[in-house]
Amino acid sequence: MLLSMLLVVVFALVLRLLPMRLAPHGGGVDQWFWRAYVEETRRQGEFPPRLAQFRLDEAQWYPPLFPWLLAKLPRVVFERYAGQMAILLDLLRLLLLMVAGYVLAGDWAVAAVAGLVYALTPVLITYNMQLNPRGLGALFLDAVLLFTAAALLGEEGGWWFAVIVGGLVLLTHKMTTQLFVFTALVAGVALLEVRFLLLLVLSGVAALLLSAGFYRFVFLAHVDILHFWFANWRWTGANPVLESPVYGEPGFESSSKFYRKGLRAAFRRLMFVVGFNPWMPSVLLVGLVLWLEGHLFGHAQLLAFGWLACSFAFALMTTLLPPLRCLGQGYLYGYNGSFPAALALGLSWQAVASSWVALLICIATVIACGVALAAFFRTLRSSRTLKVDEDLDQAIRRLAELPEGTVMCLPQHWHDVVAFRTGKAVAFGGHGYGFRLLQPVFPRLLVPVGQLIREQNVAYLLVWPAYVNKRFLDDLPPSEVEQCGEYCIYRFQCRQEFGDET
Repeated sequence: MLLSMLLVVVFALVLRLLPMRLAPHGGGVDQWFWRAYVEETRRQGEFPPRLAQFRLDEAQWYPPLFPWLLAKLPRVVFERYAGQMAILLDLLRLLLLMVAGYVLAGDWAVAAVAGLVYALTPVLITYNMQLNPRGLGALFLDAVLLFTAAALLGEEGGWWFAVIVGGLVLLTHKMTTQLFVFTALVAGVALLEVRFLLLLVLSGVAALLLSAGFYRFVFLAHVDILHFWFANWRWTGANPVLESPVYGEPGFESSSKFYRKGLRAAFRRLMFVVGFNPWMPSVLLVGLVLWLEGHLFGHAQLLAFGWLACSFAFALMTTLLPPLRCLGQGYLYGYNGSFPAALALGLSWQAVASSWVALLICIATVIACGVALAAFFRTLRSSRTLKVDEDLDQAIRRLAELPEGTVMCLPQHWHDVVAFRTGKAVAFGGHGYGFRLLQPVFPRLLVPVGQLIREQNVAYLLVWPAYVNKRFLDDLPPSEVEQCGEYCIYRFQCRQEFGDET
């Protein structure tokens, strides 16, 4: 049976390495920021570091635990394996899942089934191609809810362990913190258990103590980003130029915009929730089928299905309810929902094996996972925002050779990788605290580009011309243009010359 566990881990690892093969120059957005964060922490010898290269950030008040741990790694280990850190954390979650399945059921088959379900979940394969704290936050939240489940099943000390790890959740990842709060509140009401409310309060106290008070700044930054997205959720994924009130056409909506108008767009958002983690709705449907067929659920099964229901409900609520869209794109909560979905199905595998309806649902879900992954890999091959392609790599290397100066990028996904690889400042932010500084340029460009270039003393614009329009390009100040494949580097005059023109 241990061999089967090893095969599950190897299978999961192979699937998670595939995106990295398709993006040899690096992929994702977040990893470049975190690598810069860790490097500056080491160089400055202080925490949190000052990241002056991000001109539109005020302070780095992100949850600190993830980068703090990375900064403690030997430099050679971090530099060589930074791209694989998210996969390592994901495999640790997989191991925790299989151990939990065995402990709760005393059956290695439960662990194997749960592991296979987890290994096949698309969002875990698509998201973990980049260095990010979501996996560590999810690992801590899984541990918190397992400790509370143990306490509810009669184990002593579970609540206190949950409090300590709950503090770590708050110090690791904001979206995971939001799901933690929602799950604890729902569980407290559903089970009439006041200790869930105390868990939240004491986790906050633990976060303050463990961070020597720094969590108060993390909380302020959390409020800051919620305030920003409460005002701007409509423009999530919008093209900042084509949907700009300065350069765009009234009523135009780019295909990348997440909250487009109309029923077709609403259906697409629901497909994101289902497509990135088909196991969440399907395992709940399996549970309903088993209940209708008269299956008697054990306490551990009920807790796992309840946990899954909370995760799926929160994913739907943050997708469908406008006031909650500031809490992040709902489909990403499927990352957290992968653990309880796998655990619930693993604990129910014997009942599923005896129900042809439940088996058909599971087979259909495996096919859905395969279709979703095939679509992702196809998109990744041609994407200019999910990865660094050959032309972008050439443009970045050219920027690194040019004299010092602030860089502006369109698409804006490029700012972090440009800042990291060139060592130059960028006219962007959105990290930690200070979203008011970002408002004029993101998620839409609200000011003329010439004004932005003057105010931020922008020396270079790295742009994909097909991403913007002629009106924007015609409004650029005098410049020299270099072509790097499909992309262009505009080299502007100095600030003094701009001042003379005005």
